Amino acid sequence: MALSRSTFVVLASVTVLSTADAQQMERLQRPIDTFPEPFSGITGIRELSDGRVLVADRLEQAVRLLDFAAGTMQELGRSGSGPGEYQMPSGLLALPADATLLVDLGNMRLSVITPDGRFTESRNMFIGERLLLPTGSDRSGHLYFNQGGVRFENGQVQRDPSVPVVRFDLTSEAMDTVAHVPVAQGRAQAISMSSGSGSITIQGGLAPYPMSASWAVSPDGRVAVVHADPYRVDWVSPDGTTVSGPVVAYDPVRVTHADKAAWADRRGGGGGVMMMIGGSRGGGGRALRMPRPDPDDQDWPEFKPPFPRGAVSATPEGTIWVQRHVPFGEQPAYDVFDEHGVRVRQVILPAGRRLVGFGPGKVYLINVDEDDLQWLEAYQR
Repeated sequence: MALSRSTFVVLASVTVLSTADAQQMERLQRPIDTFPEPFSGITGIRELSDGRVLVADRLEQAVRLLDFAAGTMQELGRSGSGPGEYQMPSGLLALPADATLLVDLGNMRLSVITPDGRFTESRNMFIGERLLLPTGSDRSGHLYFNQGGVRFENGQVQRDPSVPVVRFDLTSEAMDTVAHVPVAQGRAQAISMSSGSGSITIQGGLAPYPMSASWAVSPDGRVAVVHADPYRVDWVSPDGTTVSGPVVAYDPVRVTHADKAAWADRRGGGGGVMMMIGGSRGGGGRALRMPRPDPDDQDWPEFKPPFPRGAVSATPEGTIWVQRHVPFGEQPAYDVFDEHGVRVRQVILPAGRRLVGFGPGKVYLINVDEDDLQWLEAYQR
C-alpha cells in the first residue's frame, strides 16, 4: 500500500516515514528489551542462537553471558593470563556450532568460548611476525583482518594506496587476500600519548575527517567495501567477483566549531589507544592516554565525509549498516544497503545511543546515562 507524505505507520518499536524519492526512513522509538544491569565499557557483543547475549566489557575486564528474558547474568572466565582468563576483552566473533571467538588484546590471543560458556582453546595473535587482529568472521569459521597499509620510512609514516583484507582459516592457518580497501590519504599530523612510564609521540596521524573507505564481511563470506568518494558499496564475493552498487547522492555536512571541540574531547581525557607489544612468541597490550589535542592545530576539511572511518557493520542476514555523518547534535543515522549495494533504508537512532551489534531481526544499542554507565538495549529492526 502506498503511503502519502503525511501518513505515519507505527510498527512495534519503529516509525516509518515516506520521502520524496520513496526511500524508507525509520526512527527507532522504544527498545523491546533493556538489560537490568549496567556496564562500564562494552567493546563487543554476540547474540547466540537461543537469544542469549555475550558481552565483553574492557573496563570491567569481564566477559558475561546475558539472558534478557530472565534478567540474569553469568560471568565467564576471569581476569588473568592463564587458561580461561583474559586481560582486555574486545571483539566477539561468531564461529560455527554457536561458538564465539574472543579477541583478548591484553594477552594478545584469541580464545574460543562454547555456547555453554566454557573456554576450550586459545592461540596467540601472531603468525610468525604477522599480527592476526580479526574484525570479522563468516559462518564457515574464517576470520578477516586488515593487513599492512602503513610503512615507516626515514622516521615518517607512509601509507599505501590500499590495504588487503585477508581471510584466515583457523584450522589450516591458510591465508588469502579477498579484497583491497583504499586507504585515506592526507597530511600526517603528530599524535602524543602518555602512559605510566612516560610520553610517546608518533608522526603519522591523519587530519580529522579523512575520506576513508571501510569494510565489513557478511556471514556468507562476501566483503562489503564502502567507498567515501564517490559514496557507494562494492560487494566482493569469495571467488573475487565484484558487484558495484550505484553511487549514493548525499548533502555534505559542514564542519562547525562545535564539531571541532567534540572531536578534540573524544580524543582527550578518558580516551585511550592500545599499543601492541611483544613479538611472535607472545606479548600483550596496554592502554595509553591521549591528551586533548588543540583544535586550532588541526587541518580541518570544510565538509565531513559521508561516514566515519570504521563505521560499517554487517547483520546476520547479510545487509550492511553504514553510520552517516550528521550535523552536530543530531541523532545518529544509518544507511542500510542490500546484497546488490543498493541503499534500501535509512534508520535514525534515539538520541544518545550507539550501535554495538546485531541479532536476527534485532539491533543492540548502548545508552549512556549521566553517571557514564552503559545500558544495553535491544530494538526490533
